[in-house]
Amino acid sequence: MWIILPLILVFLAIFILLKNRAQTDLKIFDPLAGAVNVNENPRDLNKKDYVLSLVNSYDPEPNWNPSKQTSTFNEPEVIASAAIMVDLDTGNVLFEKNSTQRKKIASLTKIMTGVLALEHLNFDDKVTVSQKASTIGENAMGISAGEIYTVEELMYGLVLNSGNDSAYALAEASAGNVETFVKWMNVKAGELGLKDTYFADPSGLDDSTYSTVSDLVKLTRYALKSPKFREVASTLEKELYGDDHKYLYLYNQTNLLSTYPGVRGVKTGYTEEAGLCLVTYALNDGKEVVGVVLNSIDRKGDMILMLDHSFSSLGVNVVHNLL
Repeated sequence: MWIILPLILVFLAIFILLKNRAQTDLKIFDPLAGAVNVNENPRDLNKKDYVLSLVNSYDPEPNWNPSKQTSTFNEPEVIASAAIMVDLDTGNVLFEKNSTQRKKIASLTKIMTGVLALEHLNFDDKVTVSQKASTIGENAMGISAGEIYTVEELMYGLVLNSGNDSAYALAEASAGNVETFVKWMNVKAGELGLKDTYFADPSGLDDSTYSTVSDLVKLTRYALKSPKFREVASTLEKELYGDDHKYLYLYNQTNLLSTYPGVRGVKTGYTEEAGLCLVTYALNDGKEVVGVVLNSIDRKGDMILMLDHSFSSLGVNVVHNLL
């Protein structure tokens, strides 16, 4: 009896160890939300998990961070609660205000939505609009249930019109359902080293989403690695024709694309709680900068001041009559 009991305990310990190991193998670790069971929600198109469904991806460079602020002169007074401007070539911070404070980010959330859609879907994949996606409300691309759009078309609606409907359509097409997609958003945040970022939905309507201007620079820098993201973000207007959907005209009125020299877009955001938010990418004389403004009442004015200051600090004279 005394010999059998230790053997039973040994076998029991081995069984528990193997069981726990098997369960661990079924999970992706998300540093923000814990382990995510990738088999929890079966997905369309026979895609079993986040990793196996990837069709495009880039080096996440989780250890890249905007570096310490360089010495600059005549710093502008911006209204935003938090703001930053970074030289993408060097990582140097050219302007900073409360860069590590967590803030609500509204539709800047859609930068991550676009990143994941482009990584898990092909540009020419076709997406049938669900009833849920078509009725999300507020900012909309204008899609209707049963219509069929390409991922490319939905990306233009996501960025130019800040369409909540296109955000949900892309989330469902990528992950099969919105709940799984949101988990993926936080998994991706972990991969990119966004330590002060959490996503609650794909559109930005849920104000429990938060980030920092510093994290948003990292996210935008990663998004710009995709030529397709750059193409969409830099587009001022787009007409969509198709046999499977209505005609749509999309126009981006809010990100200095047609007014400030060198601006190549990225994304705007607004909710009552988040205030006016803006991420802007600009290129002049070979100098690339990304700026972020959170919780402002004049996001374009703040961004113009930061762009002028930053390009001047880099030795680039940008001529405009915006101020």
